Amino acid sequence: MTVSAPVIDPAAAPEAAPDAVAPPPGHPRFALVDSLRAIAALSVVLVHAGGLTVTPADGFVSHAEAGVAVFFAISGFLLYRPFASARLNGARRPTPARYLRRRLLRIVPAYWLALTLLAIWPGAPGVFSGHFWIFYGFGQIYSDRYVLDGIAPAWTLCIEITFYLLLVAYAAAIDAALARMRRDRQVAAELAVLAALAAGSLAYRWALRSDGSLSWVLNALPTHLDWFAPGMALAVLTAHWQGAGEPRAARVLARRPWIALAFAAAAYTLVSLTERGPQLIRAGSHPILLYTAPQDLARHTLYAATAAGLLTAAVLGSRGWVPRVLGWRVLAWLGLISYGIYLWHQNLLVWICQPGPELGCALHGLPGAQRAPLLVLLCLGTVAAVACAATSYYAVERPILRFKEPRRARR
Repeated sequence: MTVSAPVIDPAAAPEAAPDAVAPPPGHPRFALVDSLRAIAALSVVLVHAGGLTVTPADGFVSHAEAGVAVFFAISGFLLYRPFASARLNGARRPTPARYLRRRLLRIVPAYWLALTLLAIWPGAPGVFSGHFWIFYGFGQIYSDRYVLDGIAPAWTLCIEITFYLLLVAYAAAIDAALARMRRDRQVAAELAVLAALAAGSLAYRWALRSDGSLSWVLNALPTHLDWFAPGMALAVLTAHWQGAGEPRAARVLARRPWIALAFAAAAYTLVSLTERGPQLIRAGSHPILLYTAPQDLARHTLYAATAAGLLTAAVLGSRGWVPRVLGWRVLAWLGLISYGIYLWHQNLLVWICQPGPELGCALHGLPGAQRAPLLVLLCLGTVAAVACAATSYYAVERPILRFKEPRRARR
């Protein structure tokens, strides 16, 4: 098993990367992040399987939703780094048209396919209700009525779509404001801006929770910028180090990525042991996890810390067992199809589980399944989701993603 070179090496060659994970032309590839996507996707499968079979107060299971924060941190890092490197290193700058073209082809076809087929079987509430345009247009989070219909985890895709649009404006504004500063001052100023965005996002979330609000804003971008900010900050730092050289701390983390991994594990353990789960209420036909303002702030902050530690280990790690594990081909392949796993798993879990009025699974009457319902549901759901995701990837996503770049750039 090979271990990748330090990721801040500008000579890192992306030519062999699959189109789904290939960086923009002229920018390095971060291969170990692929496996991090797999870990994030499987953790989300775990939390949804746990929500159907055990009480949400089981901390280590219910807080596996931290995988969403990992996905957002990955997006913040991979999508913003080309913009940061263009300003700091003179690398090729993504044009808004090419950037949005890549995002559109990456997200929309696979989502539309999964949404349509799952609505046909085993069923996706609301999709064929006459308001199909809400779901196909990534608008369900802007209505309390539809936020958990269709593909329920797709609320995160609605946030991602908003982030894609914001990122173009943010990069242009930062360029205009900082371009004439000295390099080190640019980096310090931008890190301060990102810290302020994260703090403002948490403050807004606190205010909403303090009022007892269940507003859709809690599932929108303004209250989740704190999960994108760590990835964007790491993008700025690694782009700076690429041109100015790595500081000692970065070299230590490259040789000992387990330090960053231990930080992530400590943050996840802390949130799992201290925030033992929210109050479960029902809103219509859906179970809702209602956090208090202090619980929610602690949860969001520790999820962001978990994501930052995992992403740092994947980005900087070049020696030891951590990059060897993340370089495992099976894990990397699961990362390649992780988007499909994320899209397909929840509706399949519900069909396999056959939940009743209370939490718990019938599991189609499988003999012995009730002895370990979480394990059974997790295994069956993962296998089904991986099968659907692989089919989607090879039949639809991979052929379409060959057109992420215009023909001239592909040549």
